[in-house]
Amino acid sequence: MAYALGRGKKVLAEPPALFKSAKDEYIRMWLLTCMQYVGQNSWQWEDEAQRIRYAISRMAGKQVAPFALTYQRPMAVALGYTKQAGYEFWHVFAEQGLRRFIRKHGAEQSIREMGFVKYHGDIAKFLLEMENLNIHARVDGIARRKMIEEEIPKDAL
Repeated sequence: MAYALGRGKKVLAEPPALFKSAKDEYIRMWLLTCMQYVGQNSWQWEDEAQRIRYAISRMAGKQVAPFALTYQRPMAVALGYTKQAGYEFWHVFAEQGLRRFIRKHGAEQSIREMGFVKYHGDIAKFLLEMENLNIHARVDGIARRKMIEEEIPKDAL
């Protein structure tokens, strides 16, 4: 385990879990944990390409193997592949991963589930449930406000 410094004491930095693209896994959260781990242990990697290789090593299973192999090829000049510009940058890796593994209908399902969330007297719990579902739905502005106001009684507003 690696350690990161934090206000005078060492804080254990957990490596990201293996990403297998299972139904209950979300690529955004996995990418975020990879970025946090790499940031806390930045001394282990010389450049972004090494960080990407590490992240790819944290992918496992037949769902992610084609992506991992396809993404590594343009970075593997030593193995005779042609290097493609841009593949050594984290933001490109993250964008490609999102395109490949984002849940296509997750937003629609989250919006439906937001409609079933009911207010039961605890505003903090209600707003937390709505916010958690909205991570995938990404409803904002007037539409989000209307969804919330429809469920909360006028006297609670």
